[in-house]
Amino acid sequence: MANDYSSAWDALGKVIGGAHGRSSGSIDDVGHMTTDQQLKVVEIAAMLSVAQEISSMNPSNTISYSDGQKRNGWGLPIS
Repeated sequence: MANDYSSAWDALGKVIGGAHGRSSGSIDDVGHMTTDQQLKVVEIAAMLSVAQEISSMNPSNTISYSDGQKRNGWGLPIS
């Protein structure tokens, strides 16, 4: 799933850059955009950040090793 997040961040950067006539940009470089566009960038960035935080709480996304077994965030063995 991490690839989904990085792809979304990359796409957001391309859109920001494209609005300024460049191939890429960053969420820190939105001065050339209208206020509505800037607000949309902030909204999308916030949703991506929240999604990453929620994903990190998913026990299936947390792996540890105990007693020689691979375990998820609940401590249950996984293969």
